[in-house]
Amino acid sequence: MTHELKDYQCRALHWLKRYFENCRKLGKAGTAFYETTGEIHEGEGRAYRNVKELPGLPYICLRLPTGGGKTLVACHAIGVANRHLLQAENSLVIWLVPSQAIREQTLKALRNREHPYRQALEAELGSVAVMDIGEALYVTKPALDSQTVIVVATMQAFRREDTEGLKVFQSNGHLMSHFQGVPEEILRDVDRNADGTFDYSLANVFRVRKPVVIVDEAHNARTPLSFGTLARLGPACILELTATPTLTGTEDNPASNVLYSVSAAELKAEHMIKLPVKLKTRPEWKELLGEAIGIRNGLEKAAEREKAATGEYIRPIMLLQAQPKSATRQTLTVEVVEKCLLEDFKIPEKQIVRATGEDRGLDGVDLSKADCPIRYVITVQALKEGWDCPFAYVLCSVAELHAATAVEQILGRVLRLPKASKKTEADLNYAYAFTASANFAASAKALTDGLVANGFEKQEARDLIAPLAEADLDRFELGELGAKTVAEKVTAKPAKEIPVELAAKVEFDAASDTVKILGTLNADEEAQLKECFDKPEAKTEIAAAVQRVRVKVEAAKSPSERGEPFRVPVLAVKQGDFLEQFEQTHLDDFGWTLKGCDAALAEAEFTLAADVPQTGEVDISESGKLEARFMPELEKQMTLLSVDSAWPLARLVNWLDRSFSHHDLTPQETGVFITALVTHLTDARKLTLEQLTANRYKLSRAVERKIAAHRAAAQKKVYDEFLSPGFATPLVVAKDTEFQFPPDAYPASELYRGGYKFKKHYFPVIGDLKSDGEEFDCAVFLDGLPEVKFWVRNLPGPGRETSSFWLQTSTDKFYPDFVCLLTDGRILVVEYKNEKDWSNDDNKEKRALGELWQERSNGACVFHMPKGSKDVATVREKVEPA
Repeated sequence: MTHELKDYQCRALHWLKRYFENCRKLGKAGTAFYETTGEIHEGEGRAYRNVKELPGLPYICLRLPTGGGKTLVACHAIGVANRHLLQAENSLVIWLVPSQAIREQTLKALRNREHPYRQALEAELGSVAVMDIGEALYVTKPALDSQTVIVVATMQAFRREDTEGLKVFQSNGHLMSHFQGVPEEILRDVDRNADGTFDYSLANVFRVRKPVVIVDEAHNARTPLSFGTLARLGPACILELTATPTLTGTEDNPASNVLYSVSAAELKAEHMIKLPVKLKTRPEWKELLGEAIGIRNGLEKAAEREKAATGEYIRPIMLLQAQPKSATRQTLTVEVVEKCLLEDFKIPEKQIVRATGEDRGLDGVDLSKADCPIRYVITVQALKEGWDCPFAYVLCSVAELHAATAVEQILGRVLRLPKASKKTEADLNYAYAFTASANFAASAKALTDGLVANGFEKQEARDLIAPLAEADLDRFELGELGAKTVAEKVTAKPAKEIPVELAAKVEFDAASDTVKILGTLNADEEAQLKECFDKPEAKTEIAAAVQRVRVKVEAAKSPSERGEPFRVPVLAVKQGDFLEQFEQTHLDDFGWTLKGCDAALAEAEFTLAADVPQTGEVDISESGKLEARFMPELEKQMTLLSVDSAWPLARLVNWLDRSFSHHDLTPQETGVFITALVTHLTDARKLTLEQLTANRYKLSRAVERKIAAHRAAAQKKVYDEFLSPGFATPLVVAKDTEFQFPPDAYPASELYRGGYKFKKHYFPVIGDLKSDGEEFDCAVFLDGLPEVKFWVRNLPGPGRETSSFWLQTSTDKFYPDFVCLLTDGRILVVEYKNEKDWSNDDNKEKRALGELWQERSNGACVFHMPKGSKDVATVREKVEPA
């Protein structure tokens, strides 16, 4: 069964689709990038960096941190490219991976019809063939004509100095048919020899077919040599998927064009990863290892409770990072660490495995099976490619961490949350890191750098060079169990050793006979700690200290962390005694028909003439000319490749009907409408079925727009009726139908980094808010209003229907900027608009909708849309009691 896409994955694919649509609409990859990123970042488009070896090519990056499911996104992205860039049913895809190990894993997964990746491909593309380079050397023309063919390889496999790469560029009689009967305009793009002839090579097949190139972990493929290799393959587009895009570059090696970035907050909200990472440092490595073992043992008990409650099996595993052998100094090698586990901690031998370059103890082992005894994996750095096990919870490095390179790859292995679902046992939602060091700050920096290397840092270049400060620990959601948490000291000597299970939260300093309580203890843990003391006064002192820690921790929490609910009444449809939130389905269900709608496409709505790029840019340089030509030439080549004889009317109508979604209309109704539309084109405008067949993708877009316009007009009429007070199923606002902000899910794409410290935000972080500007000023004003108890920067859609408050408009969902709970229990919603945009039609509709929501709430809700920065203070008047 295919895996459902997460909301953030849908958002990434949505913006990829918009980018490809803008490429065709605007005619230039760079202009389309600026336009699309402007839509994403509220008008602040990002500059596009052209690769000089690939002028004009759509070459963009989707950034997904470790654990974000980028391979699944890549599977869906191929269908997006086929439909919205190539406008072809099938394509040739080159899927580049960083190593042979990853190549083998990818081939195995994409070929396995039971695997979610293969199922996603087939759901998106229909018939799919997956090949390696050796198989691609024998691919037939009918195979490429009838299905999407994916060739999985490393970048090295396409370099002439590589044996396999040499075959890619050699003439091959098996491939001759790919060049027979091909229009000369297409063959113009093949690599030719000095005498003007060309080889029947796989590389030239690629150049003819214009492949979609998927680059997995793109930072390994951004060099002038790699760019030159990619250029020889003649791609239609290149899509990078990586956790760590190149953010600074040069003319020869430009930075990645990051179209959309997924944040750690989005992954955490979807329960994809274990965060925060809880860090503990201790200078003595054996004492540290004992504490780590205690945590792992405690996690196993939690896992047993989780299984009893939910049925899910988890066996927490510790990754132990030993030091490499050295000829010049004594090191804590794999052998030393294993001996310590066996002899000092009495760990059963069957629970330990080595995973190094020499010892391949994990080969052929399925760690997820319940009968697998392994709980400790000792490595140096051998886990860095292809190894994945969500059961890995604890990272313990027996040596000091000085740099990200020592920890980044192994750290990524403890981040994935089993089954991508939140656990009822809270401790199973975190990852744990232990490092032998006396310097917590240095270890925290190394671990922070490791998280950055796994894609968990904000992407702007200025953040990449920011010095580590206390705030940086929070930025990467890096918690610790030792140095930064609230603590209470008790001067009392325990009568017996403090249990290892409490090592993360309790420390005893023998020199000063002082017990330090570092975190909140539950009732069982408090009882365990008290059992370590004989004197009643010591037990009383411990209880008091435990309570003081609880108070401190609670006071530092945000309202969401304290479990305070934040409920907002929604606009609901009332049907008798039944209430449900007013949404798009109510407009769809009310019914509308295409009967009687105009089915004629005018010249302005559909033309066979080449699309004129909608851009005001004028290029006079040679590179500019090349960039401007790429998209029109790609469209022309794809049209030539897919030349079909005229389809019969019925076949063309049926294809058009299936080419886009129209769930609110029956095939019978759309069939009649599209038949009339095509008939008008052939009879009134004298276009032939051969022309319409060749341009069917363009025609499909025109038909979709035509039906969408009729739908919008019909639904606006229905929408207005819903809003009228005398409607049969009126809209109401009642406490029985409320939206509640999920206290543990705030999927912000970008986090606020400004210097102003907000005091009343409902969540511990603030998303999608710049550190200056008019909207920021509005947030500061709300934060300082005495009448506001707490507030939320409401995250905008798409894909945030379950995590943000919204109101249904006639065409989409309206996500107001700020939602506040007032001290008197009322709800205040604020949508900030500058003076220029305040009066446009879209904002007029939003304002009318918000005021209707306020009016129908009977005084429980307040809506306000300030008209520019000078009008923000009028919010104060709105919140004053009537």
